[in-house]
Amino acid sequence: MNLGIVLFLIGFAISGVHWIGIIVAGAGLSFFGKSIRTKVLFGAGAGVVIWLAFVVYIFSIGLYDKIANTGSLFNLSMFLSVLLGGVSGLITSYQTDYR
Repeated sequence: MNLGIVLFLIGFAISGVHWIGIIVAGAGLSFFGKSIRTKVLFGAGAGVVIWLAFVVYIFSIGLYDKIANTGSLFNLSMFLSVLLGGVSGLITSYQTDYR
């Protein structure tokens, strides 16, 4: 199994209890990108997937209406998950030249 998929699954599992999981998942999916732009997009995509899982969870326990009515806080949760995922996509684009 590819390292990127393993990191994404581990990050997805961790994100249920801590926000650092979004960073791990975004870094995992960014292994599939070929340029910095695609790495950031894959990381942001991981953030979107995790946010959608959060929405499905709050919908399944019946709290969607209460949380969605908070307005700005609900939008902030989406913004931060996509932002953290996108920034974590830069982790795998870092290269050091050891000459």
